[in-house]
Amino acid sequence: MAIQDDQMKLDIAHVWDISSETYDDKEGHGIHSEIEREAWKNLFRSLLPPGRLEVLDVGCGTGEVGLLFAELGHHVTGLDLSEKMLAKAREKTSGKKYDITFRAGDAEDPPFETGTFDVVVTRHLLWTLPHPDTAVRNWKKVLREGGVLIVIDGLYNGGLIERKTRQFISDFLTLLVERRYPGRRQYPDEIKNELPNPNGVPPKKTIEYFRKAGFKNVKDLDLREIARIQKEKMSFRKRIVFKPQSHLIYGDKVSKKP
Repeated sequence: MAIQDDQMKLDIAHVWDISSETYDDKEGHGIHSEIEREAWKNLFRSLLPPGRLEVLDVGCGTGEVGLLFAELGHHVTGLDLSEKMLAKAREKTSGKKYDITFRAGDAEDPPFETGTFDVVVTRHLLWTLPHPDTAVRNWKKVLREGGVLIVIDGLYNGGLIERKTRQFISDFLTLLVERRYPGRRQYPDEIKNELPNPNGVPPKKTIEYFRKAGFKNVKDLDLREIARIQKEKMSFRKRIVFKPQSHLIYGDKVSKKP
C-alpha cells in the first residue's frame, strides 16, 4: 500500500532528525578542512552571477553548503523538513556575522513567492524526494529570471557487491579500533519503495529533470578534485569505503525577454 504523502514526509523528517547527530561526520557531508572549503567556494564563484545574491539552500541539513554562500557575502535562507537538522544548522552559525537564516519547510514546495531568489542550491537532497520532478519545477518557480539552480547529488546505495565488501571492512576496522559499531540510518523499505531514486540519482537523470523543467545551459561539472581533497583528510577505514560518485548539475532560468 502506498504511503500518503503527508505521512511519508513526517517519516522522512524523522529519519533525518535521527541522522542529524552524526550527519557531519559522514564522508562527503561535513567539510573538514579549509582546503576543501576554498575548493567549494571557488567552484561556486565560477557559477554565480555578479553581485550580492539571494540564495535558497533547499534541504539545507546542518547548513554546511549555505554557510559557504554566506561566507561569499550572499544572503542565505536555509530550508529543511527536519527540525533537528535545523537546530544543528542554527547552532553551527550562531555567533557568526553572516547573513543566514533557517526555517522549516518542504523542499519539494518551498514556501516562497515566485522570483524570490537568484540561486537555488541543493546537496544530497534530490534522491530523497518522492517527487523530484515537481521539486525541480518549483525550484525554478522561486528563481528570478536569470537565476541559477545548482544540484549536487550522486549514486550512494546501489547495493553492489564491491560496495558492500568495502563497507564491511570499514565497519570491522571501526569496531576493532574504536570499539563501536558505526550504525547508519537508512530509509526503511516502505519509504524506499515510494521513491523514484532510492539509491541515488545518476547525472543523466538529474539533467533530464532540469531540461523537462525548462532550464537552459545545463552542465554536468566534475567534482573529482573536491573528492580527492575529501579523501586526503579521511582516516584509513573511511578511505577504503569512500568511492565518490557525486556530480554537480547546473542550469539557468533564462529570461523570457528578447
